[in-house]
Amino acid sequence: MQPGAGRDLIVAAATGAGGPAAVVRASGPAAFDALAIVSGDPRACTRAVVPSRVRLAAGHVPCLALRMPGPGSYTGEDTVEWIVPGHPALIEMVVRAVVKAVPDARLAQPGEFTLRAFEAGRLTLDQAEGVAAGIAARTDAELRAAAHLRGGGLGRAVDRAMETLADLLALVEAGIDFTDQEDVVAIGAGPLRQAMTEVRASLQSLVDGSVPLERLAAAPVVLLSGPANAGKSALFNALLGRDRAVVAPVAGTTRDALVEPWRVRGPSGSVELLLVDAPGRMEARSELDRLGQEVRQASIERATLTLSCSEDGQGHLAGDAVIRVRTKADLRRGSAPDGEILTSASTGEGLDRLVVTVAARAESMGACAAGVAPALAQRHHALVAEAVAHLTASMEALAGDAPAAAPSRPELVSAALHGAIESLGGIRGRLAPDDILGRIFGRFCIGK
Repeated sequence: MQPGAGRDLIVAAATGAGGPAAVVRASGPAAFDALAIVSGDPRACTRAVVPSRVRLAAGHVPCLALRMPGPGSYTGEDTVEWIVPGHPALIEMVVRAVVKAVPDARLAQPGEFTLRAFEAGRLTLDQAEGVAAGIAARTDAELRAAAHLRGGGLGRAVDRAMETLADLLALVEAGIDFTDQEDVVAIGAGPLRQAMTEVRASLQSLVDGSVPLERLAAAPVVLLSGPANAGKSALFNALLGRDRAVVAPVAGTTRDALVEPWRVRGPSGSVELLLVDAPGRMEARSELDRLGQEVRQASIERATLTLSCSEDGQGHLAGDAVIRVRTKADLRRGSAPDGEILTSASTGEGLDRLVVTVAARAESMGACAAGVAPALAQRHHALVAEAVAHLTASMEALAGDAPAAAPSRPELVSAALHGAIESLGGIRGRLAPDDILGRIFGRFCIGK
């Protein structure tokens, strides 16, 4: 039976509104029937991209139709995608027209297309989570982590470990079956211990060398703070390499917080940050001044790292997450005291040193350098750690056994190996309980 046979036809917009074009997707055994009905064309089941139309009450809408027969589609089912103009009202009308075309059609639930892809074996669970992470990504680091999951990077490492453990388990259980034959040793305690040590080390390296996926949800915030007219906005522009903030000799020119992506080169690679230029510290003599100072205080509270800017070295903020910056070096002679970085937005003096310092400090505070390490979701991290713990228990059950002899407690070794394999299988979705599936796919948006 073809995957999805007997299922409803699910329909949804698969792209966001607002662009010049949008995709309306339908997946299920009646997908090609719906295409024939809404387009008025003869039914066809071949893979193709064809000029078509969608018949609406107000007239025909020209479009492109993509026919993708199962099991070679994203969901593993017969799938049709209509590429139509991106007007939100038109997209909604096309979706309704497709739903009304066949009796068993309905609107798709969040994540239902990808859930069907998982159930059809087109995606593993970790790859499906990569799809969700890509949808929710707000930074380049999140996109890279999502692509790593979606591309099977984690899955390949897990599969290698599972294959080795499955082979070891088979040998251990074969030894249990032949315990009545003293001269038969399926695998000695020494080779078994060595193999498990190598697998455990690879899994521990995966945990130790990764960063939490949740850490990438927002780039670290670097705030330029200091008194009004201290040169923060000029420094902001100089660090970005372009004019973004208004620079004027009048104190209080900056009234709101300006936020811009800022990529710097750190010890381990490129680090993605958010650079913020907030209003300067000043006495609030008007309602506008008061509002500006509230923005300044809120920015300080959200900052991961603060560049405390001062023209004369006075009034610096204190704290471990503060870098002291002396501004307008071109207007003053002399050098900055220890603990301060002398800079000039006009001449560029000290900017390279400041960037290097910021990048190193950001990395030490947990910022992830691009491409340095894979990202693991909390669920993945916990399951790999469980597998490591099971392998540790299995190796402890071999304690005291002679290397060439059969394991003296093979049942304990077998049980621990089973636990490790089950933990790793949870990452790939092979042994995932329904409640875990519900939580994972419930994070998707409709149309994915």
